[in-house]
Formats: sequence, C-alpha cells, structure tokens
Amino acid sequence: MECNEFHHWLRTRVRNTPEPPKAREHRLRCPDCQQLYDLDTQAEKQIARAFASQELPRDLAGRIDHHLEMAPSFSNRFLPKPGRLKFIRPLKYIGWAAGIVVLVMILVNIFSLQPASFKSLEQISDQAVMDHLKGNQKISFDAATLFQALEMFRKELGFNVLLPDLDAQGCFLVGARLCALGNCRAAYFLIEKQGKKGSLFIMAVDHLDFKISDGTRFATTIKGCDTQVWKDNDQVYATVF
Repeated sequence: MECNEFHHWLRTRVRNTPEPPKAREHRLRCPDCQQLYDLDTQAEKQIARAFASQELPRDLAGRIDHHLEMAPSFSNRFLPKPGRLKFIRPLKYIGWAAGIVVLVMILVNIFSLQPASFKSLEQISDQAVMDHLKGNQKISFDAATLFQALEMFRKELGFNVLLPDLDAQGCFLVGARLCALGNCRAAYFLIEKQGKKGSLFIMAVDHLDFKISDGTRFATTIKGCDTQVWKDNDQVYATVF
C-alpha cells in the first residue's frame, strides 16, 4: 500500500471495523501516515466520549413527574389571571426542553473544536525544520500528477491549496503528498533549488493563534537550515532548505 492508497482508506473507512493488515504495515513504516492515523483516531475518541451514555439517577423519572405536577400551581402564583395570556401553558415539557438544550450544547462543543494552532511564526519555523530534518522525502504525486494532488488536498484539507511562485524563488517542484506539520494537517511539496532538495509546507490560516497580515515574512536559520514563513491567500507557507 502506498501513501495515496492509505489516505483513501483513512478517508472512506467504516468506523469500528478492523484495520486491514496492509494499512497497518504501511503506517508503521511511514511516520506521516502514522501521524494522520493518530490524529484521526484521537478525533474519533473525542466524539465517542462526547456521546457516551451515562447512567441516570434511579429516581430521576419520579422527580421529573413531581415537578411537572407542581408546575401548574407555580404558574398560577406568578402568571397573570386566566384569560389575559391564554398562550401560556403549564411548564409541562421542561424535561424535554432541558434534554434538547444539553444535546445542542454537546454538538456545539464538538463542531466548534478549534484545530491545533501555532503561537508564532518562529514556532512554525521550528516545526518545519524538525519535519524537514526527518529526511522523509517520500512523495505520493510527482510534477506530472500535480492536478490530482491539488484536488486530493482540497478534499482532505478543506481548502484550495495554492502554490507560491516557485519560478520567482528559483525553485521547481519534484513531488507532493499529504502530511502533518506538528499536529496540523498540511500539504507537503518536495522542491529543489540549485541542486538542493527542500521542503514546502502549506496549511490553512486557521491553524494560527495570532493575527498576521498577507505578505508578512519571517526568515531565520535553524540547525543549519534556511527557513521562510509567510502568509498569503489565507494560507500559511513555510520553506526549508
């Protein structure tokens, strides 16, 4: 199994079914696919915990019935005299309303989970260098299949990945694959400049935990690697040579 096959399996797999031996063998020898698998598994566990059932108190039903029986007398004390507001009914459905509110709150918490974020451009540079120095330059797509790569990235990452002007930087594209920059899913491009292989990472701006304007650039040297990080087109770019 290759990376693109693993990505397809991970995207379309049926939950709570055994993992195919080929998928397991591939992720155990591919750090990037292992990292994506771990992220997907963690998200699945968080959702399962959010919807996990809990045992309710045994006397809950009796307590609800008691409160419903008491509701009319309470309303008679505090509501206007009969006939003035006929649309106001006894609080008969308090239990159902409370349950719906709790469910809505759970759903809001799940779908409002923010992606893992970076606190600064320096942190992005550090992470990009760490991933670059791992030496994993395996690619799932080459320059000839760039269109298919960008389409797959769009489906997997949720945004249209736009390449920077590599010609202006004196670089050319060698290949691409899906990766994780730290804990953030990103697109990885293997590039070359004057015979030297480099890495280009592109991720959504949602992974930034700070404000930054388009065109802002940060350049530094870390562990002998030259890095550049910048924001453009609502995307974050990081190159390492």
